[in-house]
Amino acid sequence: MMKRERLFYLDLIRAFATVIIIITHYNAVFLYLMPEEKDKIIITSRVANLYIGDFGVSLFLIISGASLMYVYQEKLDLKKFVKKRFLGIYPMFWIAYILAFVYMFYNQRTFAVDVPRKNFIFTILGIDGYVSTLKPISTFYLVGEWFIGLILMMYVVFPILRKLIIKYPIPTAVGIMIMYILSIIFVDRNVELFVRIPEFAFGMYFVRYIKKVKWPAVIVSVVVILYNTFLTPPFNNNIQTTYIGICAFLILVWLADYVKVFWLENICSIISKYSYAIFLVHHFIIFRVTERFNLYELTRLGTVSAFLTCVVFTAAGAFILYQIDKNVRSIFTKKSEKN
Repeated sequence: MMKRERLFYLDLIRAFATVIIIITHYNAVFLYLMPEEKDKIIITSRVANLYIGDFGVSLFLIISGASLMYVYQEKLDLKKFVKKRFLGIYPMFWIAYILAFVYMFYNQRTFAVDVPRKNFIFTILGIDGYVSTLKPISTFYLVGEWFIGLILMMYVVFPILRKLIIKYPIPTAVGIMIMYILSIIFVDRNVELFVRIPEFAFGMYFVRYIKKVKWPAVIVSVVVILYNTFLTPPFNNNIQTTYIGICAFLILVWLADYVKVFWLENICSIISKYSYAIFLVHHFIIFRVTERFNLYELTRLGTVSAFLTCVVFTAAGAFILYQIDKNVRSIFTKKSEKN
């Protein structure tokens, strides 16, 4: 497959969303584990009337669809696609899990004794976090978050969605919206496939048909975000997440042309390169770091220092994980070439 030019706006948005997710899970310690200390959160817990985590996930879904369509819009070899997605998800996930397991077992001398052993299949598949959000069952979840389960489903539907969007763009868009509306009306879940497909599909449509953002779209997007921020509409959160995510994406794509400087390109490229490794380790590291502090006694400056400590350890952990994964892959590649 021909190597394509790297799109700066995808790196920019991926880096931005990665930072948002780190902030989200650091703030979650105060918002959910010790809500009486929620004034110690970093920056904010909400963006345009959305929980900041929902906002970050929406951006990730849109750029995931955009990135896949950018790479595969001309040709998709299903066998190669499945192999690449498998290698892009599982080896690093399994390595991260083993490292986290060893750490926890060493420190606690035991591990998840009350969890049925059969549930380990969810961990092997990388969907233990996702399954835990669907029904109250115990899993061996340590790293990766529920998002892995969601993105795996998006990878499954991508080849079909790609073909439909290329051959029948308008009927496909109508069909997606019908499934979206029906899911919101009849499915009582925050994380559900058809509720999130519009964001993923929008990224695909953008790369295939839109490509550039013109200023009228930016103005409308800014107005919508300001409306949501100050008037805080009370209707369905999933609907708000969809349109706010899309509006933010359009604004950031437009901004990318004006902030494209060498140093920022490098920073965004590096964060994008390590984004999956960061995603895998950040939540585990945040909990391990914050449990070392007496969070009740931390000053505001102390809270910021604790957050920066989490960032430093997350960056180090992601770098180490990425290198281990790279070396493991290299070993297996050389062995397969010899055979």
